[in-house]
Amino acid sequence: MNKVIIAFIVAFMMVGCAGQGQQVAEIEQRDISENDAQRQAELDRAEAEKQAQIQKEQEELKRQLEEQQKRQQLADQEQAMADEPVIRPLSDDGFGAGSVSDDPWAQLNAPGSLLAERSVYYDFDRYEIKEEYVPIIEAHANFLLAHPELKIKVEGNCDDRGSREYNLALGQRRAESVKRAMTLLGVDSGQIETVSFGAERPVAFEQNEESWAKNRRSDIVYVDQPK
Repeated sequence: MNKVIIAFIVAFMMVGCAGQGQQVAEIEQRDISENDAQRQAELDRAEAEKQAQIQKEQEELKRQLEEQQKRQQLADQEQAMADEPVIRPLSDDGFGAGSVSDDPWAQLNAPGSLLAERSVYYDFDRYEIKEEYVPIIEAHANFLLAHPELKIKVEGNCDDRGSREYNLALGQRRAESVKRAMTLLGVDSGQIETVSFGAERPVAFEQNEESWAKNRRSDIVYVDQPK
């Protein structure tokens, strides 16, 4: 009888232990699941923060690129405006076809005439035509339109600062700026030849700004003009 009771008690304790073990296992499993869920939540949060940072950096890069493009567009527009000669439509103000004399050479050398002015001057290291010289270019363009048989040579010149190669290139750009302005006003490009002398033909020889300014010029020379 005692053996039966002992066996029953042992069996009861084993059942209790098994139940307790099951509870412990369930608790441990629940803890593991909660920890896994927490770690996953942390990973998701970190990934979301990473993606948000990437998006923020991409938006900032896009903004910088757009600003750079805008600055470049403005710079290109400013350069285009600087390169484009300042011109106005020709007017019949004494140099048009209605007032052409029988002797075009006499008209070219008339005292006080804009046609008697043959030089365009530039700022240092520049080749854009300044506003003050536009009337001279207009007058000669109008004269060439009235006399398509005449031709000119535009001679680009520089002061003596800079290398020979650089000054020759700059002088050519200065001569071309005058030709471009005249052709935009309607003059046949075949009437205009351009050449650069660089710093080889100075008209002033002092080493100061006054002399240098006189040498930074384009000269308009009429071909075959009587001496």
